[in-house]
Amino acid sequence: MSSALEPTAQEDRIGMLDTTRGIAVLGILLMNITGFGLPYAYDDPTNWGGHTGLDLLVWRINALFFEGTMRGLFTLLFGAGALLFLQRHTARSNGLWPADLYFRRTLWLIAFGLVNGYLLLWDGDILFFYGVVGLLLFVFRNLAPRTLIIASTLIMCLQTTVTVVEYNDFHREQTAARAAQARRAEGTAVTAEDQEAIEAFASTTSEFKPARQDVEAMVARVRQSYSSAFEIVSRKTWYVETAFFFRHGLLESLGMMLLGMALLKLGILSGAATTRTYLTLIVVGYTIGLAVNIYEVRLLEGSRFGLEALVQSYLTYDVGRIPMTLGHLGAIGLLCRAAPLAGVARTLGAVGQMALSNYLAHSIICMFIFTGAGIALYGQLARHELYYIVVAIWIVQLVWSNVWLRHFRFGPAEWLWRSLTYWRLQPMRGTRRTDAAQSDLPIKEIP
Repeated sequence: MSSALEPTAQEDRIGMLDTTRGIAVLGILLMNITGFGLPYAYDDPTNWGGHTGLDLLVWRINALFFEGTMRGLFTLLFGAGALLFLQRHTARSNGLWPADLYFRRTLWLIAFGLVNGYLLLWDGDILFFYGVVGLLLFVFRNLAPRTLIIASTLIMCLQTTVTVVEYNDFHREQTAARAAQARRAEGTAVTAEDQEAIEAFASTTSEFKPARQDVEAMVARVRQSYSSAFEIVSRKTWYVETAFFFRHGLLESLGMMLLGMALLKLGILSGAATTRTYLTLIVVGYTIGLAVNIYEVRLLEGSRFGLEALVQSYLTYDVGRIPMTLGHLGAIGLLCRAAPLAGVARTLGAVGQMALSNYLAHSIICMFIFTGAGIALYGQLARHELYYIVVAIWIVQLVWSNVWLRHFRFGPAEWLWRSLTYWRLQPMRGTRRTDAAQSDLPIKEIP
């Protein structure tokens, strides 16, 4: 083992990466808060939490500007962080130790994800996805940016193909059920095949639009106690980390991580690209992304969030989400090079330097607020009221991240992750950060 292999030093950190990560970890709560606080309302506001007035406005804003984009930034950054980790450690050692550290680091991330998904009651955890997919990134580390972009594009096209197949399956199931129901309405004897088609489509429908009494029963269970909430959430977490992961999470995460590796090698994620490059990302990304997202919003609202429209909107999901993510990245690139906004970038960078701690803190805080482990507000607030909680959490994390890093080298979760990765306790106390160090805040090796 080389004594040179150790966590990133403060002076080696890359400012834009931390600032982007800070924006992503704060922004992802805009979307996750619905999963924390409302049942079956993430995609369909008519299920719970309100779908008129301010509640509909909040849904529109998120659907147009934030749906999937903060997760997109997170995933790009994870790919970039994995590559940077390997590059920095390989430069200091020619043996197998960098690979050993990388895989140990990634396996521990899976453990963090399991804790977050089960013990902290967050079935929308992303750390497990990143840990599993991160095991695959090692073989891509030496590819050229162009090759990484091509691979990323092919993988995301494959993901869209999976969605198209699911959409066609939905239509076949719907057509078969409607035909069977028509025959039954005409008085024709219902065959076993007809009954199976009707039941299959009813099951699919209940996944998107469950019966009110079923949702009320789930809300009551989540609010009752920690153990009853665990019973509900653990089943959802199992589904997300198995069936959903293999259908959607694997390809989405891998595609975006490879793109993140390419963007780091091109200097775009590190802030080394030209102003023209970031402006191009803004113009092209927002033009395409907003056009697609506006189409999806009109489709859903025009159908009053009908089941067929919901399934259809998934077909163009990545076509809108990925350009919007790149548009956000361009805007962050300009933010980081705007001298009058240097203080803002540094403040957000501190949040990003502690992204793992802040991400897990979302789960801890929301578990206490919404489930029977605390004050049990699950399903009790309107959609727009959830954002009072979001703003409060943002304020706390903006303050505590900057205060904490004035006295310590790492956030508490980052310290634990690094200590487990290097298999030795890392020094927690650090020198007080100077403005020069803050201006070059580093990449954090976390999602």
